Amino acid sequence: MIRNVKCAIFDLDGTLFLGKDRIEGASEALHMMREKGIKILFLTNAGTRSREGVAEKLRSRGFEANADEVYCGSYIVAKYIAMHLPGKKVYVVGEPGMVEELNAAGIETSDDAGIVVGCLDRQINYEKLGKAHMLIRHGAEFIASNKDHTFPTEHGSMPGAGAIVAAIEFSTRRSALVVGKPNPYAFTLMKEEKGLKASETLMVGDRLDTDIAFAKNCGIKSVLVLTGTSKKEEIKEKGLNPELILETVAGLPKELGIMPKEKPTA
Repeated sequence: MIRNVKCAIFDLDGTLFLGKDRIEGASEALHMMREKGIKILFLTNAGTRSREGVAEKLRSRGFEANADEVYCGSYIVAKYIAMHLPGKKVYVVGEPGMVEELNAAGIETSDDAGIVVGCLDRQINYEKLGKAHMLIRHGAEFIASNKDHTFPTEHGSMPGAGAIVAAIEFSTRRSALVVGKPNPYAFTLMKEEKGLKASETLMVGDRLDTDIAFAKNCGIKSVLVLTGTSKKEEIKEKGLNPELILETVAGLPKELGIMPKEKPTA
């Protein structure tokens, strides 16, 4: 059992749903936690949608969610650039959600930019790769939302943002700065914006190399669920030990000491 949890941060793909398919019992588990006063936040490396877009995706799968609870790759990248590289224009190898969050943070996107941002782009083409290559070779900063090799779907795994970032890294011989998980930067934002304390926070995810590594880097508790990418036998190999391993997120309330209300007898 894990005690003293006041905030639970949930990964999305592979943890709460697989593609369009919700993990059985996941929305009910989060609802029980909310009823007990536990703050719920969502953290995904995906940079294809804006915060509102991610919240809408969650709601469409039956979860309570609002944009203020979402920390996604596009928002994290935008906040990082606004804070650390103000005034620079950005060229995006990515999708509209990334551009939306950058523009919302007052960051101009342009083909003539001092920063290249790489993330998942399902409309990737050689022209985009070539433009990114030229800008970086001429001195542009290179930032990535994440380097996830794959992401899980209801049909199996698909190439992740890391596949696109790797292509740019290979041609430019420049490594991207990854600001998503396992970089602890997102937790820095959460502490500033939500007043979180590490000792009271729990990370729940399906990937050892991002979710559990993120938790370790932040000094927070972690739970690995086995509905997505990582398998139990990988834990020893990667040397990342979560506090708890669950078959699905549906079992989490019980481990937090939260039991569903008993149905009244007739």
